[in-house]
Amino acid sequence: MKKRNINILLISLSILILITAGALNLGQYIKPKNPDNKNLDSKNPDFKKPDSKSPDIKNPDFKSPDSKNPYSKLEYQGESSPVTYRFPGEFENQQAIWMQWPSQIYNESSHPVNPVMINIIKAFDPYIRVNVASQDTDEIVSIENMLKQSGYTGSNVHFYVVKHLSIWARDVGPIFVKDSNNKFHVVDFVFNNYSRGGSQYYIDIENQVHKQIANLYGYPLISTNLISEGGAIESNGKGTLMLTESVALKRNSKLTKQEIENEYKRVLGVSKIIWLKKGLAEDDSITTGHINEIARFANPDTILLAQVLPADRYTNSDSNESYLRLEENYDILQNATDQDGKSFKIIRVPMPPTIYQKPVETGKIPVRSYLNYAVTNNAVLMQTYWRPGRSDTLKAAEDDVKAILEGVFPGRDIVGIDSEALNLWGGGIHCVTQHMPE
Repeated sequence: MKKRNINILLISLSILILITAGALNLGQYIKPKNPDNKNLDSKNPDFKKPDSKSPDIKNPDFKSPDSKNPYSKLEYQGESSPVTYRFPGEFENQQAIWMQWPSQIYNESSHPVNPVMINIIKAFDPYIRVNVASQDTDEIVSIENMLKQSGYTGSNVHFYVVKHLSIWARDVGPIFVKDSNNKFHVVDFVFNNYSRGGSQYYIDIENQVHKQIANLYGYPLISTNLISEGGAIESNGKGTLMLTESVALKRNSKLTKQEIENEYKRVLGVSKIIWLKKGLAEDDSITTGHINEIARFANPDTILLAQVLPADRYTNSDSNESYLRLEENYDILQNATDQDGKSFKIIRVPMPPTIYQKPVETGKIPVRSYLNYAVTNNAVLMQTYWRPGRSDTLKAAEDDVKAILEGVFPGRDIVGIDSEALNLWGGGIHCVTQHMPE
């Protein structure tokens, strides 16, 4: 009996030893929970590779590995090398220009935009492929007929069905960047209708435009929560970005200035950001001051900066306010340096004299600026305002602006486009175009 009890005891001890050893061995294969997300591998093991065929390849369930920093880098090549990006300057070689065809609402006023859009497309055609985002195949047929009726005989215009509601391709269209392997990505900026509120349906549709176009090419999205538009940022292609505080801080009011800067640096690959203060006063109620109306990089070390001429300064309170803002921005740029610590060459470009801040016949004051130009391969499309009946002063200034553009863009044709109908809608040539780098 005692012998039997001893055998049972030995067997029980053996089973207990085996169970304990198995548990210890199994522990090698069970990852402990990490509620504070610290010390996790930056490659999220649960992150599924997005399907490049999907119109939205952003994985909404992919959480930042650092819970204290929602903008820590998520993209990795191999096991440990972080992806770096480059935001090409607009003056570099391009493969296409994207535009969004207007809905009927843009043509119901006394200043319809369709004729301006047609003229822009025709002006681009000899120099660059034009990709037009259209609502459906019926609209494509309609646009083709309009082009034919205008005398267009080119073959460089291509159409894509991309759902959209606005004409502002610069702001809601894709921001293309290149990674260290020269592969394209599109930055998944958030659009909030310029911090003006409005229809959520409109905002949701506009937020999908860049994603639809990225999907057409199979380009991955760079995930970000940053609210931004293309007209709010200006790149020198070498690592320096210009923007205005009045836009970036307004859009991202829950973030500090440093957090905003860090995120722009992450998703655009820039190392230096120049913060100008405010844009044009007349733009306050539209975009809160986009950079593309006041300051542009003509090349990596040259900045074109708008100037309200003394004769126009006291036209009204807004013109005086814009004058003061632009002079303050001039002081900032005179003391600014690029990514390598070098100063910039700054060239002042006048706002259209004698008509600046003057209403058109409808009583509206357009946001007129010569800096809302679009540059592409071998050409610059410049906004023009002089016409018979307007002052010789305006014509002389416009000739001077054309000479400035010829000087900073040597070898490029300067093509004038009457775009006041666009200006009345709060934008210009640059606002309705989005360049796609080569």
